Amino acid sequence: MATQSVLTSSPTPAKTNKQPHILIVDDDAAARRLLTTSLKGVGFEVTIASRGAEALEIIQDNTPDIVLLDYEMPGLNGAEVCAWIRASTITLIKELPVIMFTAHTAETEEVGCLSAGANDFVTKPVSLSILQARIHTQLRLRAYALELEKWRESHEADLMSAKATQQAIVPHETPYVPGWEVEAHFEPLIQVGGDIYGWKELSDGRWMFWLADGTGHGVAAALITTLATHLFSSASELSTSPATILNLVNKEFIRVVGGNTFMTACCAVVEENGSMTFSSAGHPPLYVQRHDGRVDSYASKRTILGLVSNISITDFTIEMEKGDIAVFYTDGIYSMKSADGEPFSNEVVEEVLQKKLLNEDAPEDLIARIADIAKDASRDDDIAVITLRKV
Repeated sequence: MATQSVLTSSPTPAKTNKQPHILIVDDDAAARRLLTTSLKGVGFEVTIASRGAEALEIIQDNTPDIVLLDYEMPGLNGAEVCAWIRASTITLIKELPVIMFTAHTAETEEVGCLSAGANDFVTKPVSLSILQARIHTQLRLRAYALELEKWRESHEADLMSAKATQQAIVPHETPYVPGWEVEAHFEPLIQVGGDIYGWKELSDGRWMFWLADGTGHGVAAALITTLATHLFSSASELSTSPATILNLVNKEFIRVVGGNTFMTACCAVVEENGSMTFSSAGHPPLYVQRHDGRVDSYASKRTILGLVSNISITDFTIEMEKGDIAVFYTDGIYSMKSADGEPFSNEVVEEVLQKKLLNEDAPEDLIARIADIAKDASRDDDIAVITLRKV
């Protein structure tokens, strides 16, 4: 078998319920016999190989728990074998512990062993007690790494399930709302975010829009966003007042989560004639970019949802004219740094809006403009934006 294809298919891992499996790779027959006898005598299962290519085939077919590898061998030497192991696309092989044997005590050989990817090295003649100690150390680290990988895979599976849940509740198409043009953008930082938004036609023909930003990311955030979606939908059946809706959401939110998590939120109800009723709880300010370039700011009350049972917020009305755009967003939109290295605040949103009218794809345009003036365009939070343009 050509060495280039040795480590390409899935291996058979070392069997469980057995002593640790060690592969000894050394071209010296006497050294192999001595190590095999010594290590079997203290309870290890041992396989031997006299050449590097043979070792790679064994690793492929029956992956050991650890490899003891001679540095100097004909054909593929120890450094080359180790390099092949580290280049594998199979995690079980790529992270296989390797202890290298070297007959030299010079620093260059030690550096060579470690540079090749060896986890440790032992000089010849080998002390069995030292070798045992090094083997047990690497086996413990190997066990920790495998447990971590299992946790990572499980966590990744949970995230994918949570992602599917969140994708099912985030609206994928904007609604037709008489008198308005609706655009939205949702971009979680990882698979699942803590931002969520939604809309609903009310019983009187008006439309409700809401946006919330919960604490955290991941699976817990998916559960919170799912809960928020249900609470806003239920509250809108009991009231058409944004402030009342936010209060109803808050009370039920506290009842369910018991004050262990929080979220900011805003809510707006719009009419075809351009009248907008708005209320907010701890959310970044609402900005209205007027058709003539002016920008109006509507600051939020500092109260956030989930903190106290009764929040003191009220409704206020905004009259929108043709060409005016209302911009609702979460703070992830400005979670970047300015040219002087300082974090942005919501003021950067107002600054961008004051410079130029937003184009047809308003959320994308706004996000791109903020990124353009950032020294570091990377961010550390989810982004959610809704724009309502009066038409």
